[in-house]
Amino acid sequence: MREQGPTDPTDNPFHRVTDGWETVVEDMHATAAEYREAGWHVVAVHPGDVAVLTGEPRTAAEQTGEYEPDAPRLGFDVVVPGDEFAAFRDAMADRTVAECDVYAATGSGVVYLVVVLEAADGETAGLVPLYYVQSDREALAEVAREYGLYTHVRPLQDDAVVTVEHDDPEPFFPERAVE
Repeated sequence: MREQGPTDPTDNPFHRVTDGWETVVEDMHATAAEYREAGWHVVAVHPGDVAVLTGEPRTAAEQTGEYEPDAPRLGFDVVVPGDEFAAFRDAMADRTVAECDVYAATGSGVVYLVVVLEAADGETAGLVPLYYVQSDREALAEVAREYGLYTHVRPLQDDAVVTVEHDDPEPFFPERAVE
């Protein structure tokens, strides 16, 4: 095993993210309740992990060239519990997303988002909370400009994925979000 020195805590966004994450999830639940009261079928997911995918190698196999994915995912990679993934897939996979509303806030160098995906049937909505650290903003914005912006919702085992393309990436990059 190779020796590692102490990690600079400012490099690890974990504590910065968790400070605001509970509020984001509460906001998602409040938004879901409003949709349900209006008669919508709502599936809200609770990510165990959210990663920003910019095309940079993420694993040791990718970094050494031992593995090159056929079509790398770009945008947000959202890992959710298996049962929530199944419900999200069943609700959203075969529906066209007609409207995408993004609610944003910032704090401690993190951008928090609640994404509401309204299906064209006017009856179904999927809610996905996301975040990214400000240091990832430019790389993510560049990916959005060049390739479009996507959210990939998947279970841990990565054997299935629901991918949503966001027609308008601008709301994901708030200039002045609520602190």
